[in-house]
Amino acid sequence: MNVELPVYCELHQKVSFRDSLGVVPRDAPLLIWNDPQFLPWSYEERTFIREDEQLHWLLDEFPAGAHTRPEGGSDSNIALMLWEYKTRVMHPVFPPILDDQFPEIALRGLAGMLPSLKNYFEKFPRPTIDGGYYTKTGENRPLIGALPVTGAFVIGALSGYGLMAACAAGELLAAHITQSHLPAYAPAFSLARYSDPQYMQMLRNWGSTGQL
Repeated sequence: MNVELPVYCELHQKVSFRDSLGVVPRDAPLLIWNDPQFLPWSYEERTFIREDEQLHWLLDEFPAGAHTRPEGGSDSNIALMLWEYKTRVMHPVFPPILDDQFPEIALRGLAGMLPSLKNYFEKFPRPTIDGGYYTKTGENRPLIGALPVTGAFVIGALSGYGLMAACAAGELLAAHITQSHLPAYAPAFSLARYSDPQYMQMLRNWGSTGQL
């Protein structure tokens, strides 16, 4: 259709491990550490890291957003860890190229919120790493509505909140397709918003997108 969509892809990773010590309560909600932090390294570890130029970044301040939650029912001991401390925008490839350092970095980042995770520092249960891509717009709002091609519509760029937003997004798209009454917020998700000079000015000063 020769329509360029203003979207890009980010790699997001996830770690699961057997929380045999029961650090993450089975009835816990999604737990998010919302402060920047420095990773907790021992004196010997910090000395070793300083001597390796490729590892220096592990001593830098890390961003907020480390999060965890239990996975499965009350009879499960699986916990998930997620943290986009190093956002990677890339062309999607399959399978994704994952970071072997991610499990330990996520574990250390979450230990500030759940100190008992430090008991895994010396002997971390074998983790399982997987990941995928978030398709996003620059301000992290989805694209929902008509395309500049007669009879064509788009619903996409639902980033990491697609499961939560899918029903409302589908309802909005259906209103576009059936030419029903559109809610007042519909222009905020239309591709046409990028042709609005006022919106583009707001976009240049957008600030945080709220993405974990």
